[in-house]
Amino acid sequence: MNITEIVTVPVIVGFCYLIGYLVKLFKNEKLNDFIPGICIVIGIVLGLVSFYTIPDLVPASDWLAAAVIGGFSGLSATGVNQVVKKLKLMINDKGGETNG
Repeated sequence: MNITEIVTVPVIVGFCYLIGYLVKLFKNEKLNDFIPGICIVIGIVLGLVSFYTIPDLVPASDWLAAAVIGGFSGLSATGVNQVVKKLKLMINDKGGETNG
């Protein structure tokens, strides 16, 4: 495993997070419900594009593995969003006690 394989997943997560954030800026509640699905699709597309353009870039042996890696990377972008949201709440709470 080389450094490009290690960097690929966070790059896909970053792109998916950015796309999800841009969709969130539309302030459409119906569209917000689809952000995880949008991130999964974008992740799959990015995983497949990376696999077919530069096969050494994605740590996958075939297209299906590349699609799964991309999809889970996209889905993890929604988890990153939740972590950022909770950290903002904790900072705004000034480090006080939180419920949960």
